[in-house]
Amino acid sequence: VGVSLASTWNPELGYTFGKVLGEEARYRGKDVILGPGINILRTPLNGRNFEYLSEDPYLISKMVVGYIKGVQDQHVAACVKHYLANNQETDRNTVSVEMNERTLREIYLPGFAAAVKEGGVYTLMGAYNKFRGQYCTHHEYLINKVLKEELGFDGVVISDWGAVHSTLEALKFGTDVEM
Repeated sequence: VGVSLASTWNPELGYTFGKVLGEEARYRGKDVILGPGINILRTPLNGRNFEYLSEDPYLISKMVVGYIKGVQDQHVAACVKHYLANNQETDRNTVSVEMNERTLREIYLPGFAAAVKEGGVYTLMGAYNKFRGQYCTHHEYLINKVLKEELGFDGVVISDWGAVHSTLEALKFGTDVEM
């Protein structure tokens, strides 16, 4: 699982891990792997902690690149997730994460930036929660401004299952596929 992989601090192993996943997916006729998960571990009660890489943005940024390249070198798309700040189970479908810009940029974005700029990830999955009052899966600032404009992401943005709450906002604010 992601947290075990990251605890090795071995980016080369990240590539090998991704390569094996990609080979298995390709063998089974799959085109996309829904991973890696790279949110920051903030509470031990988050149901996704096992798949997320770490609580350290630097470590995440180093480990995510090899994982993605390992998968995608097998002609399978990696889908980095959950963008952004999906850190709790309690009210995860309705909670609005309120954080300042410095925290966003220094803690929460580095892994996603590395996934896009260094890993060349093909797909990205939005999160269920809100960020500053707007759902992450169709968030004007996070997707259109930060992800697509600043980071240069030109891949496919997909929702988590049932995470689109407004088809109009999804259309306007960068969601490409609704699950």
